[in-house]
Amino acid sequence: MGRLPEIRQGDRSARLRILVMATCRWWNATAEGALLQARALAGAGAEVLLTGQPGSPILDRARDAGLDTRAPALSGASFVSGLAMLGRLLRQFQPHFICAHRSEDHLAAAVVRRRIPLARIRSDIRRPVRSCASRLLDSRTTVEVYSSPFMLRAGYGKGRRGPVEVIPQAVDTDRFHPTDLPGRAGTLVIAARFSEVKGHGTLIRALRHAPGARLVVAGAGAQLSEGDLRAVAEAEGVADRVEFTGYLADVRDAYSRASIGVVPSLASEAVSRAALEMMSSGLPVLAASTNGLVDVVLDGRTGILHPPGDSAALGRQIAYLCADPGLVDLLGRNARRTCEELYSLDSVGARWTALLRDHIREA
Repeated sequence: MGRLPEIRQGDRSARLRILVMATCRWWNATAEGALLQARALAGAGAEVLLTGQPGSPILDRARDAGLDTRAPALSGASFVSGLAMLGRLLRQFQPHFICAHRSEDHLAAAVVRRRIPLARIRSDIRRPVRSCASRLLDSRTTVEVYSSPFMLRAGYGKGRRGPVEVIPQAVDTDRFHPTDLPGRAGTLVIAARFSEVKGHGTLIRALRHAPGARLVVAGAGAQLSEGDLRAVAEAEGVADRVEFTGYLADVRDAYSRASIGVVPSLASEAVSRAALEMMSSGLPVLAASTNGLVDVVLDGRTGILHPPGDSAALGRQIAYLCADPGLVDLLGRNARRTCEELYSLDSVGARWTALLRDHIREA
């Protein structure tokens, strides 16, 4: 890889070289967020190199997106040899900035970064651990970036001595876009693994209060099984209005069949990928007022919030929207516009580029 001109004070035209690190062993929200950040930066004109655990899905998806990738093994017993590979990679690529999405990446980058500015991106609901060792690591971190404003409000940055920023995860507004298929009115969709925290039970029980509504459930078993959720639907007398799709390789199929998205999570949701995808698809979202959802779903503008676990309140909201297709259309258009303005790859890429350039000048 050739060396590009260094970025100097006041120079906003030189091309950024960014190393995005995401040692994720499987495809999850962190991996998706890292890939979207890399794509957003590349779309904004940066030269991006993405690293991941050897054999991990993020590497294949990054290559499919046209990104350059490397695979230093930074997990377990391979960590030390991975450090050596990362050091060689830094000498070859000479990035202007390193963006670390996982703790392994953060530690490795801090050890071998050679004075390159370092950003730690936090999108996990787990709070940062502040210890003597972490404070040393923190001192080598140029900026800590949170994916949701709620994380700062909740004190995730407590103990951090350096700069903190908030930049949301992006959603691919070209991939997730409104469709106009018949028969969608009155149909809800939820897309989530079958886990208690995702609130499937709250949503199924809410159908008792909205007799005309139907529900499409997209997802696969986790702590709960499809049988567990079918039993809830049977007990509530709504089983004939609930359809389970199982795991979908392309969740857009489920979104295209619905007019309203629902994210009834009881907790978690530092970043709600489902809410962003639904909104980008032109669906208003009925969401629990918990954690990052209150920042993504604008109550009364792009959807409606309900108290977590309150099936009666959610049911009334479902009935209210099902009775007013015009309002559903208005909220859905607002949701789509919000994604285009705030969460698109172009918007998020511009924010990341501005932030990194600012910190490069200060380094």
